[in-house]
This record gives sequence, C-alpha cells and structure tokens, in this order.
Amino acid sequence: SSGINAEWPIRPGDDYNASLVELSVGPRLNAQHALRRAWRHVTPSSVPWKKYKNKLDFSVVSYNILSQRLLENNRYLYRTIKDSYLQADRADRVINELELYEPDIVCLQEFDHQIRDKFNAHFGPKGYKNTYQRKPFVPYQEKDDGCFMMYKADKFRLVKDASIGLYKNGEKLLDKPNCAQIVLFQCPDGSQMCVANTHLLYNPRRGDIKLAQLSLIINSIQNLINPTQKCGGIPVIFCGDFNTCPNAPLYELMKRGKLQYSDYATDKISGQKISSKKFYNISPGLWNDVDMGYHEHGLVKQNDEHLNKCSETNRCLEQGSGLLSTEYRNLEKCYKCGELYPYKPGRISHNLNFRSAYDHIDSDGRTREVTTYIQNDARTVDYIWYTNHDNTAQNCPHGHSCQDDCSSPLLLLESRRRLLTKPELTTMGSLPNELLGSDHQALQAHFSLYSEPGPRTEPKPKFQTHAGHFLMNYTSLYDPLN
Repeated sequence: SSGINAEWPIRPGDDYNASLVELSVGPRLNAQHALRRAWRHVTPSSVPWKKYKNKLDFSVVSYNILSQRLLENNRYLYRTIKDSYLQADRADRVINELELYEPDIVCLQEFDHQIRDKFNAHFGPKGYKNTYQRKPFVPYQEKDDGCFMMYKADKFRLVKDASIGLYKNGEKLLDKPNCAQIVLFQCPDGSQMCVANTHLLYNPRRGDIKLAQLSLIINSIQNLINPTQKCGGIPVIFCGDFNTCPNAPLYELMKRGKLQYSDYATDKISGQKISSKKFYNISPGLWNDVDMGYHEHGLVKQNDEHLNKCSETNRCLEQGSGLLSTEYRNLEKCYKCGELYPYKPGRISHNLNFRSAYDHIDSDGRTREVTTYIQNDARTVDYIWYTNHDNTAQNCPHGHSCQDDCSSPLLLLESRRRLLTKPELTTMGSLPNELLGSDHQALQAHFSLYSEPGPRTEPKPKFQTHAGHFLMNYTSLYDPLN
C-alpha cells in the first residue's frame, strides 16, 4: 500500500511502540513503518527556561537522498531492487516523506540540480525558502549534485550564505568535487544560529582528504560565527553525510575537538572498512598552513604574522630543534581564552563543542542504529551535530564556567526521530523501496533555542500538533507583569 496509515501522528516525546513493527516470523516489515518512526525524548541536563526569556522550538532533517547520476553510475549496487524503485521519480517519494515530517530546516545531500524546480514548486507555497550549493567543477570528476537547504521563512531569515566548494586548484588534499553549505540565520527575537550541511568524500582509504575537507568547513564556520567569547557564542548545527563511522578518529575529532592524526593510517580515519593493504600513518604537517589559510591547532587564521609564526614553530618541532627538547610544549596562547595550550606535531583541533543528536544505539542498549543500507551493508555515516552550551564548566569549550550574566543563546536537543536497526532493515528489504526514495534514512532532531536572559518565569508554551511532527510555536517566556 502506498497510503499513510491513519495511526499518525507520532509526536516528539512519544515512546516507540514495538507493535508498530512486527519482526517475528510472518509479514515483512512494511515500508510504512519506516516512515512512522517514533520520536525519542531526550532529557536536558538543566532547566534553561528559568534563565531565558525566549524559546524557539524547531526541527531539523538531514537526508542523503541519493543522486540519480550516482545511482546510474553504480547500478550494480542496486541489482536486487525493482527497476521501478530506481527511476528519477524517486524525488516524489522524498518530497512525500519530507512533507510528512514537516521540518523547519532541511539539509539534503546528493541533491541533483535538475529537481530543484520540483522542490520549489512543492515547498515554496508551504512557506519554505532554499539555498543550493552545487559541487565544484573538477576536470574529469564533474558532478550534477550538491547540498540543498530549505528553511521556514516565518522562523528563520537568512543573514549570510558562506557556502564553499571543498576544492583548491593545486592542493592535493582538496582536489575532489565536494562542497559544504554554511548559513547564518536570524531568529524572530534577533538571536542568530549557524547551520552547516556537507557531504564528505566517500573513499575509505583517503582519510587525509576527509580531514582536510572537514577542517576547511570547521574553519569557515568559526570564521563566520567568530567564537571570541569564552563560552557559548552563536549556536551551530552541522548536518550531513560524513562518510565516517561512530567512534572512528574523524568522529572523535568532531566530538572531542582534537585528534592526533599522525597516530593513524589514512584508511583508519573514517572507520568504514578494514583493508588488508598496509597504509602508512599520516605524517605531521598534513598541509601547508599558508596555502590552506589556517593552521592545524585551533584552525582559525588570526593574521598572517600569527600564521607564519605558527608555521615556523611547526617546522621547528618537526626538525627536532634542540630548543624544544620535550615532546610537548606550551607554545602559544589559545586565541579564544588566552590560556597556553600544549601542542604536538600531527595534531588537529577546533574550538566548537559538538555533540551528536543520536547515540547510535537503539533503546535496548545493544542494537546499533544505522543510517544507510546497501547490499546488506548497514552502517551509520550520517549525523546531526550541534554545539552544546549549558552553563556548566564541563560543557564550555575551554572548561570555564559561565557567569550568571552570560548572554549566549542556549541550544538544547529535545528529541530525535528513531532510526531503524539493521535487523529491521533486513526484514523490510533493500532500499530504495516503494515509499522510501533513498538508500539512506532521514535523520530528524527537535531542538529548543533559548535566548535573551531574563527573569525566572514559568514557561507558557503554545502547542501545535501536526501529522508526524510536533512543534512549539515561538513565544516569549517573559511576562512583564511578573
């Protein structure tokens, strides 16, 4: 059946009802159940509404929708799937799925530019605006797809689009046709939020290229939001297909803000495959600081004098200067908090305090969630990252406690849409299918953005229920008579 079951809506905070998905011997898991994935509530670590006047509730979807050209060029991967499920009208199924989820921000990867008019015609009348970044032209590597972002115009106003192509002529680590969207939005109360969207290189053996691509994106984000405050700053949501698995080194760089990449071979960075071929560890000095425009530690380029000094320091370390007899030295001051930091060659770091919206484990605590399923190969490569800042020292980017008068907006994850596990996907059958237009699952997270510190008042939210999605209207939590 192609219709949507009448048991909708399933709202954030609802528990997953196992009866919706029959995994016992008998009927196969219906594709409708994949659309009816329930919300998992996330308990916040604090009660932020006691400190902030305003609250904006919204949801974000990240979805690799499978480029038609890439599908055709790799048709052998989908040989077990009905041909009718692989045609260009898959875009209609993606549209139907997104309409069901009713997100406020949508980040799509592998978005073919030929279908943009179709998306405009469907979502434009529903109040969405969009921006598109096509993959850059690279000789003999031309692509038709790119990254596409939609947003509800009544909740967000695009202030600046700093999207980039991840290609630099002559730079061996940036010679692939990948791209990233980096957008600064303004919310109804005047607070700002950055949303990024990317699709990193797939090649499991070229972790060095993935590191360079990710570093360029993070550097661009940091330049856009200018994180000069000791805590908080402009919140960031970073979506995409990172082509890396949970707990792999690249994942740890996102989560922990640092990575000693020289400890790993290039094929171990993303954790996608175990290769029998021996790859050597990545050498320190992964890139030339001056050519790339930023240095490895902290990423943000301050000025040419600072950058050149950093480059000279790196070379001095690499050459084993007698003046630097120990492995670690406090060489420079952190540009953000002014404290000295230890630096070691072959280390990369950033100052964004990212957390994943997903735990990558189902509610049973054992079964892995997965985001893509091809030829019985199920794994997680797609993520929604967000910067966490909840006024505690352990979550502040530099370990500082926020002051009571800290004015930084607060972004909290409220709930996330459940992902199907490999056993469930195996029972349902291969992707794409009659209802799902891609070989990836759509990720969806529900956030609350708190802004403008004010009197401690009880929240008075106005709720609005939609099919398959639950929203809290933007409302002021500050009562001037209180």
